[in-house]
Amino acid sequence: MALGARFSDNDLFQSIDRRQRGDKYAERARNLLDLTDISVSTIQACILLGTVCYSDSQTKSESLYYSVAVRLALILDLPRKESDDQVERQVNLRIWWSLYMIDIWSSMGLNLPRQLDFVESYPLPTNEKVFLSLPNGSTTAELSCSGLWSEMVILARIWARIHHLNKASVNSLIDYDSLSVTVDSLARELRGWSDALHPSLQETPANLERYASLGLGNAFAALHLGYHYYNEVLFYQFLARDSEESSHDSITRYRAQCEEHALAFCNLLYRCRSTNQPQYQCLYVMVGHMLVVTSTIYIHMLLFSDQQAKIQLARQRLGQNFEILTELQLYWVTLDVALSRLQVFHNACTRSIDESFRMDQWMLKFILEHGSSVMERPIVEGSADTLRNWFLQTF
Repeated sequence: MALGARFSDNDLFQSIDRRQRGDKYAERARNLLDLTDISVSTIQACILLGTVCYSDSQTKSESLYYSVAVRLALILDLPRKESDDQVERQVNLRIWWSLYMIDIWSSMGLNLPRQLDFVESYPLPTNEKVFLSLPNGSTTAELSCSGLWSEMVILARIWARIHHLNKASVNSLIDYDSLSVTVDSLARELRGWSDALHPSLQETPANLERYASLGLGNAFAALHLGYHYYNEVLFYQFLARDSEESSHDSITRYRAQCEEHALAFCNLLYRCRSTNQPQYQCLYVMVGHMLVVTSTIYIHMLLFSDQQAKIQLARQRLGQNFEILTELQLYWVTLDVALSRLQVFHNACTRSIDESFRMDQWMLKFILEHGSSVMERPIVEGSADTLRNWFLQTF
């Protein structure tokens, strides 16, 4: 109720700001939480309360709730918890793997150590259609059909390694040749994941419509938005114009792939929005952060492309993305932070084009630490330049 009230148009909420419509329910939920109740329900409550905190930009409290949920799941040994009921078994697996993905994002967002590792022996969740059709008391043998949730988990495992690679690169723990080898390896892994998807899970309009009919259109979109975003972040550091390794042929290829996935990310997001049906709408909080980072790639196109058509497309999409971000801001307090981050990035661009896309500690924080605000970017002395007038007019 705390998360959903902001989407309600009930007359009860008419005089209350959308972003505050769930406050009293969140407070009631916090008061009801009993941490002496070691149960699956308590884990679910902590996950929901952590999500409420994140949506309200209370990232430290968010991390605490998620940490408690993880600890409870470990105490209950959730992925191996015995149950004769397949519904209960699948719920437990979904909770466990949700926590695995939450742990990656939440820890990354505050630059904290992770609590959970991927364990090969733990089964992944079954296909959503199979799960939704399971009758209560079902004792069916272990189900192994892949679905949205299991594929999200596999992608998240790659995402964690992309994060590790970026940190190693920024901290000068890897030379360019080793960096390029690892980037190519991760890129192949991402492509391999996409190519190996079951036909029913591939990114097509028909599959999007099919999952929407199950009430899972936005979850299907989230899977593929994540895929494109992970590719963006993998190649992002090669956008810097004055890279010392700019003579390498691979740089041009990496930049092109970064742009390609930024285009694909928005294509999918726009397609979902064009339906005007709730089952397709991606209104969850994290899409705001991903769209901010994606928009900076369009800023790169705007500044550095020599193709007029690409420049025009970038300008048009930046405007469209800003509209989406301001719409999301109506629902989520944390979008204030996301938009402020975009403003800080824009400010950096107006001070220095060359420095704006340099992968350093500031950029790493900008891309990965979504749970915190960013300070104005320090510019290296002597690197300041001016932006083209048409770019300033765009913003």
